[in-house]
Amino acid sequence: MSRADQQFKLRMPAALRAQVEHAAKDARRSLNAEIVIRLEASFAQEATKQEVRHGS
Repeated sequence: MSRADQQFKLRMPAALRAQVEHAAKDARRSLNAEIVIRLEASFAQEATKQEVRHGS
């Protein structure tokens, strides 16, 4: 991820932020990188499910 990537503010419950921070620390990533990786994985999983449903 580069500084050229678009930035935005995000609100999340404190407990969820703590979970993400813990996961980022365990994976030796920044909070931002952890959020991006998890979002990408979520969309990839969703795409795979759609492919299975449509027989692709």
